[in-house]
Amino acid sequence: MQWKIEVKDKPGVFDAVGEGVKKDILDLGITTVRAVSFIQVYDIGGIIAEPAIRRICQQLLCDPVSQEYRIDPGQEAAPGTSVVEIAYNPGVMDPVEASTLKAIRDLGIGGVSSVRTAKKFVLKGALSADELRNIAEKLLYNKLIQH
Repeated sequence: MQWKIEVKDKPGVFDAVGEGVKKDILDLGITTVRAVSFIQVYDIGGIIAEPAIRRICQQLLCDPVSQEYRIDPGQEAAPGTSVVEIAYNPGVMDPVEASTLKAIRDLGIGGVSSVRTAKKFVLKGALSADELRNIAEKLLYNKLIQH
């Protein structure tokens, strides 16, 4: 089974990554983006029950003071919002994978066979397809190792 987990800052907590991307977008000359939110995504595969996934989220992936998590979020982007998710290409080592797998085993949780990570950016504001592509290619990912 595959579990998708999203970890993001709680409302009211300063999103440093999102604010940095927003400033970089402004430097590109794109002025219609009102806000950018950063979300860390984990895809965890294996034979693992939901209580164990919740424990992984609470004890390993999420800082309960400043962050919140959602398991298997399956939602559409709101009108006026664009979502870009960046992941490593197949065959490219995900630097977080090995350490996350080890940490899960250190928690005493078995059955996890894979961990992949992605970065998700939610951009609020009117953007054309060309502007969105320009932002993604120039600011959000490295075409050689990510998609």
